Amino acid sequence: MKRFSISDIENLTGIKAHTIRVWEQRYNFFTPKRTETNIRYYDDQDLCMFLNIATLNENGYKISKISKMNSEEINQLVASLKENHYNTNIQVQMLSNAMLKMDDDEFDEILGACIREMGMEAAVSEIVFPFLRKVGFMWQVGTINPAHEHFATHKIEQKIIYCTTQFNKKINKQGKRYLLFLPPNEHHQVGLLFAQYMLRSNGHHVLYLGQNLPYDSLTEVVNYYEPDFVLSVLTVLNTDTDVDDAITKIKAAIGEIPLILTGSLITNQETNKSQKIIIVKNIAEFASIIEKLNMSIAS
Repeated sequence: MKRFSISDIENLTGIKAHTIRVWEQRYNFFTPKRTETNIRYYDDQDLCMFLNIATLNENGYKISKISKMNSEEINQLVASLKENHYNTNIQVQMLSNAMLKMDDDEFDEILGACIREMGMEAAVSEIVFPFLRKVGFMWQVGTINPAHEHFATHKIEQKIIYCTTQFNKKINKQGKRYLLFLPPNEHHQVGLLFAQYMLRSNGHHVLYLGQNLPYDSLTEVVNYYEPDFVLSVLTVLNTDTDVDDAITKIKAAIGEIPLILTGSLITNQETNKSQKIIIVKNIAEFASIIEKLNMSIAS
């Protein structure tokens, strides 16, 4: 059985320790366990209940009303909210709760249901990316540790890879050749994997090279594969490499081949059109750009 201090509960749920103490006194919510030295702690079940209460509270349910429910009623209400797959806040919160508990099955169930109900593109755009932004914020403020972030991103990557493998091998007659990679010091693959999914779903050839690819290796592969486009995602670079420097090195490695760039570091980036660089700000824009590029090359 895991033990959580009141500060742990505060960090994991966002509920202030002072608020927890007030709820305990005013609403008789929780009776914390005590160690042999009389230090209060909470267990796994308490954490789940705190997460459920936080979810209800953040979605308009007053604590005075929640306090009159028993644990089964609270669980049933949260479960009913979870069924609304188009409620972004609820689904992001549900994924966050599953991540905090590191509940493998629950995370799969929530993510899979969103994809089935909404479709892959909508689920990733409206649920997954907002969730990952929240994860990034939680990591920055110390609410979660790297293990939580690794758990969540790995589960998402697995799901995108699985869905990508479900496409048949038939290639669109107008399909183009795309080379996808992440430059040195870039390790976040979710955006790149999803770009591969979208390209393959439209019948394009994709050579996926993954994360942290050296620039000299990129040049060799470009010469061999001869892609129509090169695509990369810039989200995290170390202090020794800024965005402009990374773009310059990528362009030097790929020559005159058009470069498609997306990611949080470059969505506001200004580029010279003569550089043959296309900036993609979101999923909808990427889908539109793919279609336009197909038409322009076909003509």
